Amino acid sequence: MEIRKIVRIQLFILLSATILYLGKPVFMPLAIAGMFALVLMPLCRWLEKKGCPTVVAAIICGRVFTLLIAGLILFIVWHVQHIAADFSDVKQHFTDYMQGFRRFLHDRFGMDTLKKDSPLPIPVQPNTDGIGKMATLLMSVVISFAIDLLLILVYMIMLLALRHQIKVFILRLSSTDSKGKTEVVLTQSALVVQQYLLGLSMVIGCLWIMYSIGFTLVGVHNPIFFAILCGILEIIPFVGNMTGSTLTSLMALSQGGGFNMVAGVLATYALIQAIQFYIISPLVMQTQINIHPIFTILVLFAGDLVWGIPGMILAIPALGIIKIICDHIESLQPVGHLLGQSKPVRRWSLSRLFHR
Repeated sequence: MEIRKIVRIQLFILLSATILYLGKPVFMPLAIAGMFALVLMPLCRWLEKKGCPTVVAAIICGRVFTLLIAGLILFIVWHVQHIAADFSDVKQHFTDYMQGFRRFLHDRFGMDTLKKDSPLPIPVQPNTDGIGKMATLLMSVVISFAIDLLLILVYMIMLLALRHQIKVFILRLSSTDSKGKTEVVLTQSALVVQQYLLGLSMVIGCLWIMYSIGFTLVGVHNPIFFAILCGILEIIPFVGNMTGSTLTSLMALSQGGGFNMVAGVLATYALIQAIQFYIISPLVMQTQINIHPIFTILVLFAGDLVWGIPGMILAIPALGIIKIICDHIESLQPVGHLLGQSKPVRRWSLSRLFHR
């Protein structure tokens, strides 16, 4: 009997992963919209208490979301255009570094790297066909991103407008004896996602300030842009840290800063990451999802395999919801205990930040 139960669980996991993988164009925007809907739910409730109809409150939340995303996109585009204006200087610095690296390999190890057909050729200006292919690829990426963003906005407004009906639907699916437990699971699941994203946004805000100060002291051009970029990349666990430090170091090197500036960028990054890990996160993320690190890493890899970067972003909140479900189902409580120790879900408040 136990073997049959284990087989059923394995088949359920395999079937669910297959459906999510094949249905990525449908389920991925819906899942992200659900996450943002949970974040904006307190604002929607406040508007309803002020007398706004549910649909109107949901539309206002959608406009707030649109303004935030539009402001972020405009900020990034403006700075990218500013960086692109200095592209010729960046290219020249990068070419000089490549030439110096080739000469170092030739003088130090005797490698034949100074010829045109060497294993490390200096990048040349792309031809017309290459530029056309890059432009086509970039345009397809932009169009796909715009479509997903529009779907997320529409789904989020609909979920906010229909959240009461969705809750009633789930409660009616459960048996009479388990309605109270089901309502507790729904409430705690929503609260866990809200607290996780709220804490993460506060950590990112602190990182923006520290990165801006650190990159300015090091001498990186456009320090605020790279500070905000590195902070946003923190949304992607583990991978975001490496990506942010690599991009900033490459741009510092390409802008003529030299290896001393790169060392300063890496030292700044290491110091701020230590402050985040040992000071900021323990203070701010008081209601963080209490999952064992090994399962956090596994679920991140699983999310990447199924949905790529969006899957990695959604993986930890999804695992937190799964843990809550396991903790409230008697037959799955051993799984919940294995994922991590149970922790009471409390509402976050500023007073707790200063009274630990």
